[in-house]
Amino acid sequence: MSELDLNPQPKKDPRMLAIGLAVAAAVLLAFAAFSKDWVARPMSVGFGPMGCHDCNLLEFNKPGSMSNGAFVDMMRTMGEDGARHTSSAFAPAGWITFGLCLIAVLGLLGAAGLAFAKKRPDLPVAPSSAALLSIMVALISGCVFVATKPGGPGFVGVSNGFWAFGIGAVMAIAAAQMLAKINRPVDPDLLDGAMNPEQY
Repeated sequence: MSELDLNPQPKKDPRMLAIGLAVAAAVLLAFAAFSKDWVARPMSVGFGPMGCHDCNLLEFNKPGSMSNGAFVDMMRTMGEDGARHTSSAFAPAGWITFGLCLIAVLGLLGAAGLAFAKKRPDLPVAPSSAALLSIMVALISGCVFVATKPGGPGFVGVSNGFWAFGIGAVMAIAAAQMLAKINRPVDPDLLDGAMNPEQY
């Protein structure tokens, strides 16, 4: 009788596909994290998780960047109309999304590196798990960030940074799940030596 294989390998090794997806997702998420064009107006002001560009055009009629929190404060000094079209959740949601995107990037690259090196370490938290958990929460905070954008209807619309985030998040979820299977620690053979005839 053939020996039972507790760690079977798939007939087709998806290792390179998973690594490619992880690297591509990491690039898109890194771009999204530092982009200032998640929501924007064409050839004008744009907002991203780390802040906005050309924000001073609205009040001082000159180009310049500032944090999202500073922009919200500036809008609220313009009176009741400015306060009505701003949300206190906008800036914090941006920073949370930024941090989670970076965790996802590090997790994806770490998992891809383990897969490339064909290592299967038994870690307290696998890089692929960290990437998957962070991107799942980032999907929520990123949507909150976009939903609470300043200004009234039509002031800004979704732009390149948001699309990069969305595509990167979908790719990251697929890559993290594939890499979790590839990098899974080797299961111990609990039956090893259990039926040794020399013991009887």
